[in-house]
Amino acid sequence: MSQITPIIYLILSLLQFIILLRFICQVMNVNYYNPVTQSIVKISGYILTPFNVLNLNSNTYFLFVILYIFTLGKLYLPMLDSVESYPSTGFLIITFGYLMKDLTNIYWYLIIISAIKSWFNVFVSHPIFALIDELCEPLYRIVRNILPTFSGIDFSPIVLLFFLQIVEAIFIPRIVQLGYII
Repeated sequence: MSQITPIIYLILSLLQFIILLRFICQVMNVNYYNPVTQSIVKISGYILTPFNVLNLNSNTYFLFVILYIFTLGKLYLPMLDSVESYPSTGFLIITFGYLMKDLTNIYWYLIIISAIKSWFNVFVSHPIFALIDELCEPLYRIVRNILPTFSGIDFSPIVLLFFLQIVEAIFIPRIVQLGYII
């Protein structure tokens, strides 16, 4: 069992990543005419086919539950090979913490890519950069409403990265720690 566990973990992580991208695209209401978004929807559609028995048509809440199930599987799988165990109710809270960590990690990289892309005008018309802009722009707008630009420099990516670091350093460990307490 221990030799196949990393392969299963890798497959579960890949499936969770694809569904997480679809979840983020649905929450941010991105343009579905973008070829990258269409690819994400098509690939995740194959993954969600067994779950469509419930006829929920992949709404946002349904996708969050599926993400939660995949994250639960990712955390539970390594426990099969070890003697470590979690309390059952605490394990559900720990799973939520790790799901939030995955979400903040994805947004961390999206914001970094968006900021670096803004320095160069070479590939700005590529569909993947259009998708990244659509995913980051609503968050940038919130920060820009609070903090105006100074001398034409936009500090919203830096503020968002700082906020994500705070969430990942303070809030997520407390959520996971709460799972150990319960």
